[in-house]
Amino acid sequence: MEIIAWCWDNRMTWDDEPEKVSTKMAVATEPFKYHKKPESFLIGFKRQVDYFASIGITNVIIFGFLREAHGGIQSAVELCKYAADKGVAIIPGVGLCSYGGFYFEGDHEFNLQSYLREHPERASIALHCIKKQEEFPTLDPTLEANQEWWTRGVEWMLETFEIGGINFEMGDHLANTSEAAQQARKALNINCQESIKDIVIATKSIIQRGLEIMPEGLFIDSTYTGYGKTEGFPEMPYVTLLPKDTVWQYSTNATIEMEGFPHSLLGGIPHRTYGYLHWFNSATHSTDKDYVPEIARVFPGFHQLDMDFMGGYGEISAINNPLADRNYRAMVAWAQDATMNIDTFENTRK
Repeated sequence: MEIIAWCWDNRMTWDDEPEKVSTKMAVATEPFKYHKKPESFLIGFKRQVDYFASIGITNVIIFGFLREAHGGIQSAVELCKYAADKGVAIIPGVGLCSYGGFYFEGDHEFNLQSYLREHPERASIALHCIKKQEEFPTLDPTLEANQEWWTRGVEWMLETFEIGGINFEMGDHLANTSEAAQQARKALNINCQESIKDIVIATKSIIQRGLEIMPEGLFIDSTYTGYGKTEGFPEMPYVTLLPKDTVWQYSTNATIEMEGFPHSLLGGIPHRTYGYLHWFNSATHSTDKDYVPEIARVFPGFHQLDMDFMGGYGEISAINNPLADRNYRAMVAWAQDATMNIDTFENTRK
């Protein structure tokens, strides 16, 4: 099991402007601005990379990876090379139907807003499957022009940056409302959330293309759903429709509270999995919590479920922060050894 650290650029406290950090969750329908100096992006992420390399965290997902506000392509190229030289893989977060596209904020061919200004006729409506409200503008995953744009975006990103893969998001529990999308979901003939069906439709060809270019890359689909919470579980037919090396990301806060965890969740179709814990983050108001007891409790269960990757947020600096250092090191320790106990962990830190 490996650890993946998940980050928004504007919630990072590793730089010299921690007081300017955003303290809220991102939502697709509202701007999520970067309020720091441009140089803070590289300062903060390089410090984070140095620290993670030293403790054994080798994958970092970054949403807000590309912004004009912190140097755009030039800064991102520099960060990726720096991280790769340290043995840490940067994995950009890409919003396909919302959250900015490949280039989160700025006038660029692969920025979603720029794309829709150029092609307003391609804007579409999606339904938030939890809130039951419509969101506009989004992209219809069945539209061939959108699929072509996504494919070109994947090719451009992999050619331009020394990255370890891409984390794809459709948006927050979104299912497109077009007739074509409804028919495409029906044609899949599988039992799962409508939003997951849209993920299958949108990412099948682009993940295949990504793996052709980078066979060892991590191409991650965000389900926005807990492991064991997909409709029809333990049947998981959606995983059979994408390339076998696709990594499926599950939100696992609810998973660890399910009755009988982990034994009640055994029996799912084997596939590459990444369990994402919403822990230790300013937006969840949990930056002062010692998560070692929880990590010790739940990580052995995730080993039993054969999770390939686990992780949480990596936004809180561990520099001169013993609690952050403790929480990050504990994830690495239990990822490497499911039999670890707290006393052994404490003794290794003395």
